[in-house]
Amino acid sequence: MGSKSATALSLSFVLGRLAPIHAVPAPRASAFALIVHENIGYLIDDLRREQLFQEFESRIGLDAEKIIRAPDSLLMDIARRGGMRPDTRLERWRRIAEIVLTDCGGNLDAHLRSLPISHARKLLKKFPAIGDPGADRILLFSGLDARPALESNGLRVLVRLGLVGAANAYAASHRAAIGYLAHASAPDRRQYVSAYMLLREHGRAVCKRTGPHCMACPLDTICEHAPAKGL
Repeated sequence: MGSKSATALSLSFVLGRLAPIHAVPAPRASAFALIVHENIGYLIDDLRREQLFQEFESRIGLDAEKIIRAPDSLLMDIARRGGMRPDTRLERWRRIAEIVLTDCGGNLDAHLRSLPISHARKLLKKFPAIGDPGADRILLFSGLDARPALESNGLRVLVRLGLVGAANAYAASHRAAIGYLAHASAPDRRQYVSAYMLLREHGRAVCKRTGPHCMACPLDTICEHAPAKGL
């Protein structure tokens, strides 16, 4: 971490600069909905993902029994419009419903609330496409735990700002970023949610992986990445 970022930046400062330029919706609080949303499409943008999720909710329903009973033709009609590998996606929806019915008595959210956090996290990782970062995000968004969470866009922002050192492996950088967030303030669910949403949106819309819009960034003058872009 360079001295410029170390002296000028803090998490609250970064979020304060980003909040006025990014309108981010409140995340869903249902663990079941978050898992379905994660598995609704493959390599599709946010708008398309949201449209497909709403269609799934309307036509199928966010209920394990309804997913199990839904005919393959109906599920496939949605799955094939969610990107590559629609067959795999359909199988994952069935698997999600099976886990909820078999392990959770048909109600994932209620069951999670009855478990110690470590057991809830382990259960969440049984679902398709949910690893450690996804489990932490679901625990945070659903209100089960006040723990930091981050995805790749938000991680890129923290690394470019110099708040987290770049590592050769993504997992190492992610661990360092989670550690930074955990120590940046007292545990506060609302701030962790705000950090996740704002950093993700900034990385997605402004601090892009390729062709970042540095001139449009409210942190450009103190960002360690910006001088490399000729600013």
